[in-house]
Amino acid sequence: MLLPAVQTDGDGLSPAQDIIQAIKDALVVLACSFGTLDADARGIRARSLAEWPGFQSALLRTLAVASRIRLARPGTEVAAGARPQTGTDLLRACLTVCEHLLDVGAPLRGPSSSSGSTHPAPAVLGFARRLLRAEALQALAARLAEVRQALGDSALSGGAAAQPQALPRGEEEPAIVSSYRRLTQSATALLATCLELAFPPAPAAEEAGTGSPSSPAAAAAAAEQQAAAEECYRSELAAALRSSYIAEHIAATTLALLRASDRSHGLTRSPKLPGGRDRLLLEVSKCTHVMHRLEAAPNGSASTATSLPASSPSQQHTSPLAALARAAALGPCASYLTLAYGMSVLSYMDGGGTRGLPEDVGRALGEPLRSDARARLEELASGGGQDGDGGAPRLVLGQVYAFGAVRALLIALRAAAVAACAAVSAAPPGVSTAPAAAAAAATAPKAPSFAATTSAASPAAPPRRLQLGWHTALGLAMRAARMGVRAAEEAAAGRTREQEAAALTAALEGRGTFRVLLGQDRAAAVAVDGLRAAAQLRTLLSQCRGGGDCGPASEARSAGSGQVDQGAEWWRLLSSAAPHRMRTADTSTASLFGQCLRVHLPRVYLPADPLPPVAPPAAASALAGGVLPCLERLIRRAAAAVREAGGTGQPTSEALALRPLRDECIASIGSAGVACAWFAPLLAYGDPREAGALVATLGKALRSFGSNDDLPLRIAFSVLLKGRAWLDAAAERLKRGGALTPPERQLAGMLGAAAAAWLPEASRRVSAGMVSHEVPLGCIVMGLRWLPLLTCYGGPMEAPSAAAAATSDSGTPGAGVEVGSTGGSWASFVEAAFPPRQFLRNTLNTWSNAMDASGRGSMAPRLAEAACTFAALCPEEAAAGAGPGLKIEQVRALAAELKALEQPAAADAAEALAAQLLRWERGGGARGGGRGGGRGGGRAAAAASGPPLAARYGVWVPLLQSAAALLPASPAAARQLLGGCSNPACADLEGDSDAALPLRACAGCGGAASYCSRECQTAHWRSGHREACGGGSGGGGRGGGG
Repeated sequence: MLLPAVQTDGDGLSPAQDIIQAIKDALVVLACSFGTLDADARGIRARSLAEWPGFQSALLRTLAVASRIRLARPGTEVAAGARPQTGTDLLRACLTVCEHLLDVGAPLRGPSSSSGSTHPAPAVLGFARRLLRAEALQALAARLAEVRQALGDSALSGGAAAQPQALPRGEEEPAIVSSYRRLTQSATALLATCLELAFPPAPAAEEAGTGSPSSPAAAAAAAEQQAAAEECYRSELAAALRSSYIAEHIAATTLALLRASDRSHGLTRSPKLPGGRDRLLLEVSKCTHVMHRLEAAPNGSASTATSLPASSPSQQHTSPLAALARAAALGPCASYLTLAYGMSVLSYMDGGGTRGLPEDVGRALGEPLRSDARARLEELASGGGQDGDGGAPRLVLGQVYAFGAVRALLIALRAAAVAACAAVSAAPPGVSTAPAAAAAAATAPKAPSFAATTSAASPAAPPRRLQLGWHTALGLAMRAARMGVRAAEEAAAGRTREQEAAALTAALEGRGTFRVLLGQDRAAAVAVDGLRAAAQLRTLLSQCRGGGDCGPASEARSAGSGQVDQGAEWWRLLSSAAPHRMRTADTSTASLFGQCLRVHLPRVYLPADPLPPVAPPAAASALAGGVLPCLERLIRRAAAAVREAGGTGQPTSEALALRPLRDECIASIGSAGVACAWFAPLLAYGDPREAGALVATLGKALRSFGSNDDLPLRIAFSVLLKGRAWLDAAAERLKRGGALTPPERQLAGMLGAAAAAWLPEASRRVSAGMVSHEVPLGCIVMGLRWLPLLTCYGGPMEAPSAAAAATSDSGTPGAGVEVGSTGGSWASFVEAAFPPRQFLRNTLNTWSNAMDASGRGSMAPRLAEAACTFAALCPEEAAAGAGPGLKIEQVRALAAELKALEQPAAADAAEALAAQLLRWERGGGARGGGRGGGRGGGRAAAAASGPPLAARYGVWVPLLQSAAALLPASPAAARQLLGGCSNPACADLEGDSDAALPLRACAGCGGAASYCSRECQTAHWRSGHREACGGGSGGGGRGGGG
């Protein structure tokens, strides 16, 4: 189809009505044809049309003419049967076809798309550039200004302030106003598509290229040409945005249309008007969201940024994308509309005030909610919908509208915070740059004029946006979060048809709110978005007050004193929103929640100094807000789903929400401290019952997840490694006097409980890895760190004698030490979990044969400590002449590695152990009677080697025994701190918390043991509780735990 060339006369008068109507009808047919095709067919058709030069030229000429046809004004005299809005309809049809041609070539929308963005087709990009060079955006801006003049709102057009005159009630008025609205909607959609076309492709799409060139050289040339065209397009689009102020025109025209519609709608109550208004507001909200995304593109996501934007010319981005991002910054009109839009809907949702928003603006912006409420009432009256659907009606436009409006408000609040911080950082010393009056935007009688913003801001200046006071912005963000949580809870509770109808009727009569229109999922999304905005505002406020880069992820202060305190209410709302947000396995939904949790979860890096008796403010607020039960619920449900699916199903929302935490652990694998920094303060300062339940749930999750890369294993690795280092530091500190603070005592107990709950699974994975030749190094390191510590436990009173025995003058070093000779001790626990001789032998083999240089270097000190301590405390096993034992050549290689690493103390201990092993081999073992001589020869060899070698390779024993004395007295005592089921092998993951499991006390031992099920009771009885329990003779009787 080749469009005919259309011309106007020299005075700009429109061509004949029949010509306009014919061309408009042809364009409408073409635009509608796209809706009948699937995505691939739409792309083929769009590219075919874009590659047709004749069609491009005809369409652009028609658009040029249509965009310059004078608009009909409401109330003007028209001939009978004439349609004065035909010229407007032609322009809208041209815009719709242009949007279709560009939309299929734009990269996929949003960061949550499942597949990567692609480069736009060259023909589509070429058409977009021709559209910009034809000054289409400038012409549209002029037509939108003409719309506002036609509506009689001169103040919105930048002219003298005047009260908008009442619209005439002519017969054609609704049709003309509707055509203005549709034109504004089409212009908004075209702008959003042009902006999306400018987004850079995702990294995964870079390799795909734009075609299939015949050679690498041709591919490189095509890629270079495509990149140059895209950069030119971004520069041209930025120039068009700056010169046309199209976004400001769209915002001002939208406000004028809403107010005009409010005045006329009060008289006509036409049922057709609200639908168009809804679609216009939705389109404006989408465009605003795209502009915010594009504005944040050079600096990363505005929703997660925690640093101030650059303020000096040398710091500014100079690329075309950065220039486009600055041009896309919202001006005063767009900011006002965004804030008013969200404020109005928020007021309708929670019944709060609008902070001085003009009544007609607030009413016009809220009319779509009332319209949807009426439609829903009609649906309920006619028997439609479902009973008890939790406020999620079949007509979901109200949900989408409300969610989009509140989301736009929250984006505007974050943008206002960034702008305020930019103004503070850019101000000269001594100049006050307090944010503009707190409610200036909300209390303005009209949308501000954009006529005063015709000059572009200098690169060094922060983008001009509407700024809010900090307390105002924070209050609005938290208000949105409260509303979202309450709406989600009400929707989750369910409603009957009568209850829903009563709630909607009360809302329409001004006696209630419209929360019933917001479904559970979207309500929870609003809550999380509000919390993210509030956290962003608090973080930036801290920076503006001189806090520096002390956001939630900062490691600048080890005890967390520099972290931003989000407040107990913030954490309560986040914890309350979590179960509603996790209802569906949506990747973007769960990921956003997980990112929010990762960024703001308090971190306290365990210091060498004593832990303060009171938690840092950020950690205290998180604990008061319920972060422990929230984390346990996520981990518990994720583990239960993995176990139920056998490790082969799709990840649940809880598992997806935990991925950001896991990824953070992977990114900081070198220090291995981030997970401990998250969980250590929770274990030290949290409610003991909640902390114990979390530790128990993590133990069960370890047994459910099969991967050596899962989050529970990384948490266990970090907590046990850093916890072991903290125990050593605390024991060293206590030698100088003093005592543990209450949080330190609780942390030491929880570390012992964690060891009892987590190490058996680590041992199982090591054994399985040895068979499959996929050795889990993290589990091996956990064993190396805790095997010597737990082996050294001799009780608080026995530690000094054990240390003395390890360095005595006896001919067999440490031979007199009998650590944990009674059943149920830490020594017997270690023997069952990590049989020392076999474990050390296998680890030495792995270290010698299956590790790279960096792995050997990092494991060498830990391996030396474990081997030397084992030899000092268990000399007979270490010196065994038969069966697996320590090999002298491997220990010598270990000593050489330690020398190369410049760790002389550890190297000396390993050399001493190698020498001792050699003497034991020649002398017949730890008690003499070796292969080459009798008992006398063995005693002589031992006497000759005794004190010097024993003191050297037993160097770690005294400190280890002091550190071990800080732990609970036995594994059973440690498990008691966890609460819950007494069966160590319990795998029950029902419910949200281990502390909430229903338990039955064991009658035979006076209730000392309790079980969640008969199976756990029987299993524990068979595994050793029979000896501890005084009643009954079998697992089935009351004496066995019944």
